[in-house]
Amino acid sequence: MASIFTANFSVDDLLKGKVEELIKKMIDTFIFIGNKCITEARNNGSYKDQTGNLRNSIGYVVLYYGVVKSSVLANQQGKKLLEELIPKYSKGLVLIVVAGMNYATYVEAKNYNVLTSAELLAEQEVPKMLRKLGFK
Repeated sequence: MASIFTANFSVDDLLKGKVEELIKKMIDTFIFIGNKCITEARNNGSYKDQTGNLRNSIGYVVLYYGVVKSSVLANQQGKKLLEELIPKYSKGLVLIVVAGMNYATYVEAKNYNVLTSAELLAEQEVPKMLRKLGFK
């Protein structure tokens, strides 16, 4: 008498499922950090925003091989800048955070924080969160 057990599964399918799961977790991580960056930039901008336009122009997009996976688009200027940047990033996983007003760079150059603290936050958080996912 013989008892035979067979498992019909493909290693390729198993690995593909694991890779897709990991990619989803990475995308979710970038979305989480994008939201943190917006909160950081809007709450801790050191400039006086008389009209609210600069803070309202802050937004982000997460791209995976050029496909938008998530976005928070603020005002029209922020949306326009993101739309200009998206085609430039067609490979990999990308988080783009913008302040869409044309004078944002000028305000930063005057030593005010517009996106600097958000950029520093992302530089700290991305590696930390990717390590939690198992990356070195």
